[in-house]
Amino acid sequence: MRRLPPLRAGEPPWYPPLLLCSFALTAYAGTRLLGGDDPLGVVLWVVGAALLHDLVLLPLYTAADRAAGALPLPRRPALRGSGADGAAPDAAGAPAPYRPGINHLRIPALLSGLLLLVWWPLVSGPPARYERSTGLSAGGFTERWLLMTAALFALSAGWALLSALRRRARR
Repeated sequence: MRRLPPLRAGEPPWYPPLLLCSFALTAYAGTRLLGGDDPLGVVLWVVGAALLHDLVLLPLYTAADRAAGALPLPRRPALRGSGADGAAPDAAGAPAPYRPGINHLRIPALLSGLLLLVWWPLVSGPPARYERSTGLSAGGFTERWLLMTAALFALSAGWALLSALRRRARR
């Protein structure tokens, strides 16, 4: 009988069983999806989604993140025993700029994109069979997604403001 590889340093002991459970859930979902009416359609959708992500979306959001990271932002105040401005040096030896607000853009953008990805068929205009199948109204999904996106960015801006005020109060 083969032994399982040892845990990596710092890994909690519940990690391997949790990973095995996630594989089991994925296998179950895969058999349910591929056992439906149109297994070829599911396979084409997954392959198309992977290609769309890798060839179109990844370059787009990488460029957007780099553009946001290129904005001039303050550097960390100098800390004892570090570089001139307190930031850790990068591979070239120059200190990396401290960008305290970049994650306040990344997180709501990521969540908004995830919501759009999940609800795209309904946000872009529900199919005609939606109302017949569910008995629910097909309208309002675009407005709800836009409101949720606005709420995510507003919450993130409020959190950034609160963080900035707390940092200022500590000085």
